[in-house]
Amino acid sequence: MKLDKSLIYPLFIPMQGCPGRCVYCDQSKISGAGAFDLEAARDEVRAFIRRNPARDKEVAFYGGSFTAFSEAERELILGKIGEELDEYSSFRISTHPLFISDDILEHCARHRVRTIELGIQDWHDAVLEASGRGYSSEQARLACQQIREHGFRLGIQLMPGLPGSNASTTTQNQEILLMIKPDYLRLYPLVVIKDTPLAIQYQSGRYTPLSLKEAIRICADYAELCRETGIKIIKYGIPSNIADSEVLCGPYHPAFGELVKQEILIREICRNTQPKANLEPKQLQLLRAHGCRFLEEIKHGNCLDEKCSTIS
Repeated sequence: MKLDKSLIYPLFIPMQGCPGRCVYCDQSKISGAGAFDLEAARDEVRAFIRRNPARDKEVAFYGGSFTAFSEAERELILGKIGEELDEYSSFRISTHPLFISDDILEHCARHRVRTIELGIQDWHDAVLEASGRGYSSEQARLACQQIREHGFRLGIQLMPGLPGSNASTTTQNQEILLMIKPDYLRLYPLVVIKDTPLAIQYQSGRYTPLSLKEAIRICADYAELCRETGIKIIKYGIPSNIADSEVLCGPYHPAFGELVKQEILIREICRNTQPKANLEPKQLQLLRAHGCRFLEEIKHGNCLDEKCSTIS
């Protein structure tokens, strides 16, 4: 299914509807949002719709597990905000794999939900258990299948670097992703947020996060796989509105996505799929950004090998 370029208006519902608290999670810090205010959200959406007439638009619910709400709660939220939508608008929701059923999906379809994102995070059962996700890989796959069968666009979120993950589980994740073939993917390399169970694991030496270099490399690997199979990656890294002071450790960078794009371009140059002489100004700017150490080699025509990376 081809993705359009809809305008997205995000509404954050941190932790609301979530069936538990994963070891890494503190959504109030990650989203920068407090309790969900329905009337304020309705006013914001009304203004957004009026500012963007005759444009495809999606109002997106992020942060919690939207389908874990009761039907009455979903009816209230989608009904109230749905009154503000125009003919070019629809909803996008983010949710938990355990809260997908035929009844829930039929209710979503009646209320103009077009896109459903699943926070899968990982496809390996041992990693899911260590992270407190509360479901199996098979349950996650079945949820994806149901969403597809009901005609929704499917988004998947994966989180490299979860407890128990390694090169083997990363390969497994990539293989299953290619089998599922969602419409789009978000990659959130795990960072350790203060005051979470994962922070305790890190401080006691029971968890080691990915380095920034490792996280960039893994995301660039995903990008190459997805480009070959038509899966669109729409986000690298956690939301940039998290306060630096809340990150205890891990591969957090406010321009993480740009670092991944930089790595991808360098790989293309190394493989001669992107000739050095044909670099566009925006590509040169990407190489100059964030302390890339390869621009001088590129300028002087030096050969770059497969060990190139954006981070020393």
